[in-house]
Amino acid sequence: MVKFKNSWKIIGVLALALICLPFTEVSAASNLNLYLYNTKSNLTYTGNQAKYYYEGKAIDMKNTPGVVINGTSMASFLDVFVNSGVGFGYAYNKSKGILTLSKSGKKLVLTEGSKTAVFNGKKVTMSQAPTKIKYKNVNLTKLMVPIRFVAESFGYVYTWNSSTSAGTITNPLHLSYNGKTVNYTGSRGSVTIDNKKVNVSDLPSIIINDTAMVQAYKVFSASSIGADYKYDKAKKVLTLTKDKTVVVLTMGKKTAYVNGKARVMDTAPLVVTNLDTNVAYVMVPGSFVSSYLGYDYRWNSSAKTSVLTKSKIITVPDQNNGGPELGGDPAPDTTSFSWGLTSDNLNEYTGLSSITNTTEVSQDTAASSYINSISLDAKTSNSETYAIRGSLPFSKSTLTKQDAVLNLHINNANASAQTYTLGGALSGNVTLALDSATPTGADIAFSLTDTDLKYELSLSADSSTLYVKIYRNFINTISAGISSGNEFLQITGMKDLKVNLTESGNTVTLQFPATANGIGDNSIQPGLSSIKTVTSSTVGGMAVITLEKNGSNQYNVEQDGSTYRIVFEAAQTAGYSLKFSIPDGLSYSDITTEDQYYKNRILIKLPGDVTSYYTQNPVQWSNNVINSVGLLVEKGVTEIVIDTAVLQGFKLTDLGNAKVGVTLGNPRDIYKNIVVLDAGHGGTDPGAVRSLNGKTIYEKNLNYKIMYELTRQYFDSPDSEVKAYYSRYDDTLVNLYDRAAFSDLVGADMFVSLHMNANTKTEPKGTEIYYYAPNTSVNSAGLNSKTLATFVLNSLTAKIGTQKRYISSQNLVVTRENHVPAILIELGFMSNKSDLTQLTNASFQEKSAYAIYQSICEVFDAYPTGR
Repeated sequence: MVKFKNSWKIIGVLALALICLPFTEVSAASNLNLYLYNTKSNLTYTGNQAKYYYEGKAIDMKNTPGVVINGTSMASFLDVFVNSGVGFGYAYNKSKGILTLSKSGKKLVLTEGSKTAVFNGKKVTMSQAPTKIKYKNVNLTKLMVPIRFVAESFGYVYTWNSSTSAGTITNPLHLSYNGKTVNYTGSRGSVTIDNKKVNVSDLPSIIINDTAMVQAYKVFSASSIGADYKYDKAKKVLTLTKDKTVVVLTMGKKTAYVNGKARVMDTAPLVVTNLDTNVAYVMVPGSFVSSYLGYDYRWNSSAKTSVLTKSKIITVPDQNNGGPELGGDPAPDTTSFSWGLTSDNLNEYTGLSSITNTTEVSQDTAASSYINSISLDAKTSNSETYAIRGSLPFSKSTLTKQDAVLNLHINNANASAQTYTLGGALSGNVTLALDSATPTGADIAFSLTDTDLKYELSLSADSSTLYVKIYRNFINTISAGISSGNEFLQITGMKDLKVNLTESGNTVTLQFPATANGIGDNSIQPGLSSIKTVTSSTVGGMAVITLEKNGSNQYNVEQDGSTYRIVFEAAQTAGYSLKFSIPDGLSYSDITTEDQYYKNRILIKLPGDVTSYYTQNPVQWSNNVINSVGLLVEKGVTEIVIDTAVLQGFKLTDLGNAKVGVTLGNPRDIYKNIVVLDAGHGGTDPGAVRSLNGKTIYEKNLNYKIMYELTRQYFDSPDSEVKAYYSRYDDTLVNLYDRAAFSDLVGADMFVSLHMNANTKTEPKGTEIYYYAPNTSVNSAGLNSKTLATFVLNSLTAKIGTQKRYISSQNLVVTRENHVPAILIELGFMSNKSDLTQLTNASFQEKSAYAIYQSICEVFDAYPTGR
């Protein structure tokens, strides 16, 4: 990670430390001689010179190419957005440095030197501030803006090719599906089958729920796969037949039928209409359908391509021979009903859902600001915004809550003590007082009408007004159905939910304090065996959900932050999901496994080619979570390939008499301790970049080498008591929010991210660990993020010998958005030659990987999960 302060004051340093990736077709004719108006200094720019395309056509940059500053591509707004085919309107107030861009009713206001922009009246933050630069070679002055931010703000699709330093802007796809009109801005995928490209230019593959949806007819019927294609438009049912395999898919349903057996998909097939051509297409999940039609599937993220190749896997049919050891198929996944936000609540919800719950504004000011006024600045039925206006920019301010009082402490501020009655419904009196413990400090106390209200602190563009927003949470979705054989009721909120559950007879009542009922008053009989009725209502500004259950049905409650589930568990049949026998000459100790959880696949490996043995002694399986079982011989090893509908933990049991049972289940039901290991950056995001002995070193590679390649030998060993899941398993850029959400997917107990530090100075060295203080997730033994950070810093530095620096609470996505104790390790400084020499040393990397493994094991020993 790279940390900069006052970035435009050190732009000369930044430009000399640009991310310089290997590239082709990049302008390298000469360096750029620039004059930076912001710092009134000259600079010779030696970094990559960016070029841009709109809908495939090169944009004329008029000898003033874009530049890359701190990882952000910056270029002239006139060249890229006004004088090109993009065709923005604009107004530029040169004296105030304010630029206004507009198109199709949208307006974006940018200010030179400020990272705060205003889009359609709402403040947003950019990665880099606009700035004015003169290209001295051609004597042209340009106002440079962050290209990705501007393009995506107006709904365009922006892609950056780091190898060619080229940015591409395209219009979104105008689509219609699931009864909605969608301006699709996600990835547009291609398809290849056995290395031959399939022409899907009329509607590229689209990504829904992290699943590539491909054209069913062109990919699976009109191609070399040659499946028979029948679509019943009235019933919305697609049937694909190849050889002896019949796959039946119903639009909008996640349950498919393969040769009459129910199989579960991650994403339901659907009909998508390209509104630009008014042509409809049946789109299906490429991975799922490929696997049943005899093709291996791989998503190439860099090329955005679904890669299908003829599978070498020999399919093992579902034996379905029952018996207590295998059991029967549970009911397929279904959704009985799903209530979403009402139109009356949508606008308010959209505005509140983007709040990041910031509780601190950190900046240092020399002068003391006098608090002139406190007012109720904005009010809706579920939120109130209070404005504290000062005479000068405010210094560091912190918002904390104790019981029913919200306290705002402002450093370096003066005021006249008084009490305000502002007529708010969420906050009563507002009391302003001077801090007796600090010569220049003020405290503002907001009395809350409900102790569970949410809140956020923000600062105006001129730093002279503080805004305290107090708001209710929202219920945004209620649904019920069947998942993995169990009936459930699920409630989703905008933020983490607080729930009070009471039960009287067969009635279960859920009260959600300080939470608005966004789905309105509803009642339904879902047609489930365990749940008779579900009712949603509002009582005294509080959302209330009531369900009537059938008889004495037992249930479990699961909560994952903003998602609350009541699960009625189906009776489980004791036994195994899969059984197989061991060929003569082999023993149980010869068996190894590989967990390809990233594609819901488990490999059980036996030495030699023993496929003929399993032809005579078939693997037995009968479990609805298993989509397919096959045999594959790779490099002299026979693999039993198990593909599951959802990610599964697994455990092998030696049953004696050369027989093995395989138990599948949710990871937390299988493993005692679970950790997510996150190798920072990846793909087009190299992280920090430095040179050592003439070689360019990328942070992403160091993170991946240590955290993935080297730790696996320890976490994957048979005697390891910790199950590790990795957020990335190759050189791919994984979205930061997806990394954090991965903890929930696998049921992790903790999250550990690995990065390398960097600084504009070369002196700092050693190890730091970051956590996020408001992440108060704690396990049953009392482990939280701060405790985890302290423990690992002490343990790790003692083992690898780096300088122990400190732990620090930082507002980082991967630690902030996690619902488990989460830390980010900064192992060493790439900007320090001594540290960088160590970080690139193979022996030190191995030592660090083992130390990370040991430290995590020690944490679980000290703070057991109780499973």
